[in-house]
Parts: sequence; structure tokens; C-alpha cells
Amino acid sequence: MKNKMLLLTRTLLKNGEGFGIKGMKNKVSKVLFALMLIIILPGLVVMFSFFVNSAYSALAVIGQEGVIISWGIAITSTVILLFGIFYIAASFYFSRDVEVLLYLPLKPRQIVGAKFLTAAIFEYIITAAVFLPAVIVYGIRSAVGIVFYLYSFVVFVFIPVVPLCLASVLVMILMRFTNASKHKDTFSIIGGTLALLLGMGINIVMQRFIVNINLQELEALITKGENTLALLTSGIFPTARWAVSALLDTATAAGFLNLLLYAAASAAVYIFLLFLGEKVYIKGVVGLSESVSKRNKQNKAEERDKFLKKHSALRTYTMLELKLLFRTPIYFLNCVIVNFIWPVLLLIYMVMGTEGADMQGMVKQLIINTDNAGTIFLFGIAMFAFVAGFNGTVSTSISREGQELFVKKYIPVSYRTQILAKVLSGFILSIAGAVFMLIAATAVFKLPLYISLLILVAGWMGTLLISFFEILLDLYNPKLDWDSEQKAVKQNMNVVYSMVISSIVGGLTIYAAAQFSPGIITAALSAVLIYGGLNVLVYFLLCKKGVERFKQLEG
Repeated sequence: MKNKMLLLTRTLLKNGEGFGIKGMKNKVSKVLFALMLIIILPGLVVMFSFFVNSAYSALAVIGQEGVIISWGIAITSTVILLFGIFYIAASFYFSRDVEVLLYLPLKPRQIVGAKFLTAAIFEYIITAAVFLPAVIVYGIRSAVGIVFYLYSFVVFVFIPVVPLCLASVLVMILMRFTNASKHKDTFSIIGGTLALLLGMGINIVMQRFIVNINLQELEALITKGENTLALLTSGIFPTARWAVSALLDTATAAGFLNLLLYAAASAAVYIFLLFLGEKVYIKGVVGLSESVSKRNKQNKAEERDKFLKKHSALRTYTMLELKLLFRTPIYFLNCVIVNFIWPVLLLIYMVMGTEGADMQGMVKQLIINTDNAGTIFLFGIAMFAFVAGFNGTVSTSISREGQELFVKKYIPVSYRTQILAKVLSGFILSIAGAVFMLIAATAVFKLPLYISLLILVAGWMGTLLISFFEILLDLYNPKLDWDSEQKAVKQNMNVVYSMVISSIVGGLTIYAAAQFSPGIITAALSAVLIYGGLNVLVYFLLCKKGVERFKQLEG
């Protein structure tokens, strides 16, 4: 008899628990995916490899090249934890297949285990992009033997386990209690948000606890060499120390013992997750789709008039889009709250920990020099573009309509207005996140007020440009065939493409700032002219080609 957990994992993977690659039908989807697979993804990996190689050269001078391995594991684990919380919440609780699975002859631990394995499989993409370049560069530069690569493979297999298990435990415990209320959507949103904040808090506290070392001790470690800093910087996750020790000490039995400890600890955490799933998962998921409504009686004429205010079609439709984003748990977690993660991380990282303090001091020194005002301004403009591309709001706005897209044909609102409302809803959220980040950067780095105001005045152009690109992307490459909100946003390649687009636009802006080091006036005028001109061109393209494409989709 086949293992039910593995059989369910295979079924989930086969029936859409991915990015919808198998179901690609139109040419645009195939071309975009081919470009991602052949050019963009390898290009990003190569760029990261060059960075790792440069870092190795600098660290090797002081005998700390092992920090490369430590950073690879730490960064990978942190990214998996933060983004894993969104994926776990969506897959475990907000996917429509959950209630179907409850009626099947499956135990809770089998459902939890299968969904966890499904999530872990796709987390290996992140693991490969960050960890493998570190391993390859370190292996080649250090001229290590075959044992190092065998150990690296074992570590690679187990890297996603602990952070993803931690994300799963946080989500399950919080959903177990937040699901006690009749207001399922509201408390699911609160539970997912708390899980994210708690995960970030635990990560930061662990890092601060382990990295809390005075300056004299740090200098002694650096002077000693022999990769003494590697274990220090691997302290974000407790099990990561064993992995780093194993990879840096492959020639002795101690390295092998550390590898066994790492694998055993990861397996033990996974077993604990299955045990917890058996105890709390069912109680947290049963009845999750239920909701409560209440009747609002308008008895007074003035209350009725107040309720029936007249607004423009664009404003009304934009508010409708925003309400949908805030009221649907999976949309709120993946499209709304992500806008505010980056400023929170910036504040916490820069205020807490010795590494954050050092970087904070370096940035402040750059800001003090008035010659860098133009460069800092352009960095701020790039920041607005990055935030717009990393929230997935506009890039999934058409996809979120799903099979009900044809209904939009009968709404007494023009296609142009509907498209602009979708752009505007994402634009508002992106601006809110970017402004929040700008305020955090101004407070932490003591950014001059005039530079902050200039960034605020011109930054919206970068946000709007990315939003225009994203809506065009989703119009020509929509994911309309889905049976749960999770697949519309979490398993939509458009989100990845929008990240790449914003990275290119923001990266070119940063490159121009670093290459030309313009003055503040030159930088401001250039940004306004270039971003403004591109916005006008893309807007007219959207009004013509975008509307035509929208008609085709509805037909």
C-alpha cells in the first residue's frame, strides 16, 4: 500500500500546487517563462556569484572566507521563513481543497505533511538561487575535495526544513485560536499577520542573542582568522551552526558528526510538526469558510442619504478593489501587508545588532557628504520602484477575477476605467509602503528633509510606471483558471516577472546614480523627465492595446 502522505503530495503537485507552468497556453506565457529560465534567472545567479566571489576575496585576507557559507545558509533560511509564512497560511488554511481533503480518509498529519512537502519543494528554488552560488564559489576558491560537495548536497536538502517548520508551527498555533471566532476572515487576517510578525521577532531575537558580542571580542575573532566569524554569523537559526561546522570541517570526524546532528535535528523538527498537526490542525481549519453577516437597517432618511453618496466610477471601482484586497485573507497577506514588511525590517535591522549599527554609521557618513545628495535621491526613486514590483497587487489584478471575468463586460463602467481602477488600487498600496519605508529611512539614517521631500514628490512616478507595466503583463498573461485565491496570487508567475521588471528599472536607476554621481538638481530633473516620459508612453499604450486585450479576454 502506498504512503498516503506521499501520494497526496504527488496529487497536490500534479493538480496545481505550483506556478501553473504546465497549464501555459498562450504564447506570451511561454515566451516570458522561456526568458526567465534561459536569460533572467541564470543572469541573476551569475551576478550573485560575482558578488560572492568578490566577498570571498575580501574575507580571505583576514582568514574569514567561511563566512560565505554562513551567509548563504542564514540568508536562505531567513527568506524561506518570511515568505514561507505566507505560503503556509495560504496552502494550509485558505486553499479551497482543504475542506475537500477533510472528508477523505486522511489523518491530519498526512494532510499537514503533504502540504508541507509541497511547499518545501518550491522553496528549493530560493535555496538553489542563494546557497548554491555560495557553495560553488567557496568550493572552487578553496580547492576543497568531493566530500565538501557531498556534505553540501545534504545541507541543501535540509535547509528549508527548519525555517518552513517554524513558519508552519506559528501559523497553526495562531490559526487554532483565531479561528475560535465567528468572524473567520477578520481573525484569519489577524492570525496571519501575527504569525508574520512573530516569525520576524523570533528571528531577530535569536540573531541579537547570538551576535551580542562586544567590540574587543569581535576584534579578537577577526584577528584569529580560521573562519571564527562563520559560526557567529550563522546564529540566525540554531541548527545552522551544525551545517556550517560540517561544511568547514569536512576532513575530520567532527564535521561528519555535525552533519548528522544537523540532519537529525531537522528531521526531529519535522516530526514535531506532524505531531502538532495531529493535535491542532483540524480544530483550526474546520468551519474556516463560514462567515457571519449582519443586517444594516437604514430607518432614517439622513442615514439613507449618507449611505447613498454619489462618487465617480473610477473612485468607486478603486474602493471596491481595495475592499476586496483587505477583506480576503489570502489577498491581504500577499498583496497588502507585504508593502510594510520592508520598512519594518529596515528599522529593526538598523536599530538592533552590531552589524546593523555599523551599516547605519556607514550610510550616515555618505549622507553627511552633500556631494552625494543626487545619488541618494536616485536611490530613493529606485526604492519606490522596488516596493511596487514586490507586492503582486497589480500584477495579479486581472488574474484575481478568475472565471468571473466575463461579468466585467456587463458592468456600466468603461474598460479603461476598470483597468485604471486596478492600477490605482495597487498604486495606493505601493505608495503607502514606499512612504512608510521613506519615513523609516529618514528617521534611522537622519536623511535631510529636503531630500526626503524630493523623493516623495518624484518617487510616485517610479511606482506608477511599474504599476502600468504590471497591468499590461497581467492583461497579456493572466492566470484565470484557478479554484482558490491562493493560486491566483501565490502560484502566479506574473508576480515573479513583476519583481524582475522592478529590479531592472530600479537597478538601472541605481547604476546611473553610481556611474554618474549627479548633483541633486540634475538627478531630480533627469528622474522627472525620464520617468514622466515613460509613464506617458506606457499610459497611451495601456489605453489602446490594454483596452483591446481586456475586450478579448472578456470575449
